[in-house]
Amino acid sequence: MRLHPVVLSLTLAGSLAGLSPAQANPARDRALAAQSRGELRAAQIEWRNAVRAEPTAGALRAGLASASLDVGDVDTAEREARAALERGYERSAGTALLLRVILAQARFQDVLAQFPEPGPDMPPAVAAQIAAGRALAQIGSGDREAARASVALAERLGAAIPEVGVAAAGLAMAEGDRAAAEARIDRVLATHPGAREARLVKAQLQLDRSDAAGALATFDGLITAAPGDVPARLRRAEVLLRLAETERASVDIDAAIAAMPTNAMAAYLRAMQLTIQRNWRAADTALQRLGPQVASFPDGLLLQATAKRGLGQTAQAEDAARRHVARFPEDPRGARLLGSIELEAGRPAEAAAVLARAAVPGTRDVELLEMLGRAYAGAGRHAEAVQALERAVALTPANGALLTRLAVARLALGDSAGTREAVAEAMRVGPVQPGAREMLVATAVARGDLAGAEAELAAMPPEVRQGEVGAVLAGTLRLIHLDLGAARTEFEAAIRRAPASRMGRLGLARVAALQGHEAEAVALVAAVVRDDPANLEAIRRLAHMTLGAGAATEPAVAALIAAQAAHPDQPDLALATAEVLVRRRETDRAVALLQAAPLRRARGAAMALARSEVHAAAGQWGPAEEAAREALAEDPASAQARVQLARLLLRAEDARGAENLIREGLRAEAGNARLQQALIGLLFEKQGLEAALAEAGRIAAQPAAMPAAAGLRGEALMAARRPAEAAEAFQAAMAAAPGAALALRASAAWRAADRPDRAAAVLRDRLAAAPDDIELRHMLAQLDIVAGRLGEAEAGLRQVVARAPEYAMALNNLAWVVGERDDPAALAEAKGWAERAFYLAPNADTADTLGWLLARGAEPRTAVLLLRQAGETPGTAYRLAFALKAAGERQQALSVLGPALASGSEFPERARAERLRAELQN
Repeated sequence: MRLHPVVLSLTLAGSLAGLSPAQANPARDRALAAQSRGELRAAQIEWRNAVRAEPTAGALRAGLASASLDVGDVDTAEREARAALERGYERSAGTALLLRVILAQARFQDVLAQFPEPGPDMPPAVAAQIAAGRALAQIGSGDREAARASVALAERLGAAIPEVGVAAAGLAMAEGDRAAAEARIDRVLATHPGAREARLVKAQLQLDRSDAAGALATFDGLITAAPGDVPARLRRAEVLLRLAETERASVDIDAAIAAMPTNAMAAYLRAMQLTIQRNWRAADTALQRLGPQVASFPDGLLLQATAKRGLGQTAQAEDAARRHVARFPEDPRGARLLGSIELEAGRPAEAAAVLARAAVPGTRDVELLEMLGRAYAGAGRHAEAVQALERAVALTPANGALLTRLAVARLALGDSAGTREAVAEAMRVGPVQPGAREMLVATAVARGDLAGAEAELAAMPPEVRQGEVGAVLAGTLRLIHLDLGAARTEFEAAIRRAPASRMGRLGLARVAALQGHEAEAVALVAAVVRDDPANLEAIRRLAHMTLGAGAATEPAVAALIAAQAAHPDQPDLALATAEVLVRRRETDRAVALLQAAPLRRARGAAMALARSEVHAAAGQWGPAEEAAREALAEDPASAQARVQLARLLLRAEDARGAENLIREGLRAEAGNARLQQALIGLLFEKQGLEAALAEAGRIAAQPAAMPAAAGLRGEALMAARRPAEAAEAFQAAMAAAPGAALALRASAAWRAADRPDRAAAVLRDRLAAAPDDIELRHMLAQLDIVAGRLGEAEAGLRQVVARAPEYAMALNNLAWVVGERDDPAALAEAKGWAERAFYLAPNADTADTLGWLLARGAEPRTAVLLLRQAGETPGTAYRLAFALKAAGERQQALSVLGPALASGSEFPERARAERLRAELQN
């Protein structure tokens, strides 16, 4: 619980209790009566009257000083406290009073200057007060060593004086020893139960150990004894507001404002009360009255951000939230507020950065961790999303909604086993969360258990199975099996039930594309982008449709440009559109698009980097450099921005500037592989191999640069086109820093050196130490395929897909290897692998593999649809011709095969292609 900091100050210590001049003074009596009723302004007026009646009475001057301090009139308080001492007021009590006034203004240096360290001739009681006051000033100034000496002196001179105990407790608090502080305050209160400052410190310590009830009881005692004690009332009000007891808090705030209408703390707490009550307009008005003072309160900017957001003033809310987070980066409340603003603005990466700083180890803020998981997921950082959500679930293991969100994150990561575990747990803790059973279907699909997916689909409640999601899942299962007619029926049913269904329209678009209805496919995907311009899947799908030279290309380009024009503030849509325009050599148009005002306001480095790249593509080198500098200013930790700017500097013949820029990044992040490689590449280009190798050695000698630096020598040798030496360097590095990355680089180097045996041996050796590494095993399988070791390749690929059932490339390779056995059982199994590969990654390679299997498996018409998407190599031309012949389209088969054979190029299927042409010509 963060309370407004109150400077620990010395109290009057009951000095006013002895106010009893020889003659009667009615004004003094009225002043004391007003103070007892809590009428502080009236009390100050009567003390003034009392002083006018007896201007030489030091005790009356002290009374006026104390009353003036109570109402915040510090100028009068200080003037009258000094006058009291000058007029013979008891020196110890007067000194305490003056110190209290100056400390209340946090004028710590004035205390130290005006009250030098007491000498041996000073009365012990006075010296103790001064030493205690100096200790508090030194604590406030951050000089704890001096404060320790002052506290020790004060304790020697007057350990029983309450002010000394308060100073000793203040030092213990500053040093983080709350137990010692409370023990010292308890000793003060045992002998001086009415000591006001000691009781305030006691209440703070009770709050620090979460004893709100005890703190409230302490405040209650203070206010019962002195109803006009405004600081005590305000502290109690703040605690009550933290406990959401707004009505009780309002009583104290009203009393404080009545006594001190201009008290800033009272105005701040009123704004807090109104914010809790969601009275945004009134809260905003109260905060505006505070003006710049808002920022002086720990939660002032947070309250301002909350009120502004409640009023819909998002820009002002974001500004206040950023300022609060800059002051308190680990405050989960500020991080959540700013994170939610970033998420609503479509900036998940920025939201994740803010939230991650607050998600310190040991945090128990479930809402913060859940929001962090959502932000990471939105930014495509699925591994981090899973980690954040797992932390949240560990804190609330029976939260079904959170478990379901964790399942979604694991599914996005490709962890089908983890997804199923989370869903099962969500369903166990109950009630069944919306989407849980649907996720079980998706999980079963991801792990290749299509029978299990069908069973889960059948187990869905009828209302779910017959709804949009059920129809989409059913359509997906039909699509995987390329039952295009049934898939179309299901997706169309989903769209009828929910006309805006994004999943239904995207699924139907895939069916339409496979059926050759390209215009329909473009229209469906474009509609999703138009309605949901932040939908990355739809944006990528539409951008992919702009590739090639088919009938869908120009309509897809037009649809993408139109969608971006309708939503000019959507960064992902803008980036995709600009990339398409650059590919079409319309660079000026791409530059204009990214320079539009809504995108110029986008935060983060991504958009500025994109502008730099587009300017560079257009040959606009000055603007490209300017945009790269802007990206680096947005995110100084961005290695991508730093490397981009270095490349531009290098192009401008500023090699020294480029080198210094990369070295600056490495000083901040020595282990950044991208920066390390950029530096080695730069030195190789400008100074040659020896300079690059020498730098690689220097970097690798730094422990902070490892393990990324281990392969730098090999990278330099690869750049010099000396692959055998590079391979040896990578293998030597593995001895010091064994790992899959170096093994893969060494294997690639041996392949470049035309030593496939050594390439395979490196991978086998590393697999002996890391048998579960799927990347190593997959790469070895590919080498086995090239070498004709199909049995070994098949065994390795089966291990890969068992561990990573969503690995599309491995599934595709396994389908090809199994299909090469060319018997009905093998073709049926291979078809299953290929269907999953094509569903997960619908590209030319997977279309080629699945199409070839279908062509040989009595499904030639569907094979033709797939093989038309498989590129235009001579090998794919042969397979398409084979499928066309099987489908009865002999003339089309000849027209496809002719150009492939006429080219004269060699390809593995050439002999079979020539035989096929001979058959077609007969």
